[in-house]
Amino acid sequence: MTTVPISKRAALIVCGGESRRMGRAKPHLPFGNETMLARVVRIVFPTVDEVVLLTAKTQELPELLYDYSELPDRVEQQGPAAALYEGMKSVAGWAEAVVVLGCDLPLVTEETIEFLFAQLQNYEAVIPRFEGLPQPLAAVYSVLALEKLENVLYSGNQRLLSCIEPLDTNWVDLRELQAVDPRLGILHNVNTPEAYRDALAIAGLRHPLEE
Repeated sequence: MTTVPISKRAALIVCGGESRRMGRAKPHLPFGNETMLARVVRIVFPTVDEVVLLTAKTQELPELLYDYSELPDRVEQQGPAAALYEGMKSVAGWAEAVVVLGCDLPLVTEETIEFLFAQLQNYEAVIPRFEGLPQPLAAVYSVLALEKLENVLYSGNQRLLSCIEPLDTNWVDLRELQAVDPRLGILHNVNTPEAYRDALAIAGLRHPLEE
């Protein structure tokens, strides 16, 4: 099975959420000897040619050891759908596909990212489903999807699920993902203190407040 060459791939890392349920900025959360955002960037970096951080209009980022571009929201709190669209548009001049990940996915693996890119083929998107729900911020998109995303956004609908609805999508189920990563790390969103504690335990790391 052919896949998109690395030279034609970008990663869009969504960093601009409000982190209300977590109670503190997720990109800065300690995860071992690095921050959660730094870990996600480190994992995704070998699989793409460019990493783009989709940030809030004014947002401080933790120190990162890898090269990246930063794309702040054009308007305050524009939401993930508009951020995804702007991110894809920013790389459309050279990239064929993007992997989109939340900054709160510290258990994602290179193998899973490679698997998703390999499943793209002639589809416009490769999106996992978890408990019947699409996971659009843990997915791969062809830049050919830009026009459909734009049509939904310009209709006034800012919902991410509405934006992906028209796409010709290869839906990935849990069994396929488990064959690549039995821990299903790409589905472990760290949205709450409890999820943070669980992710640290899965990674074999101590909670920073318990050290």
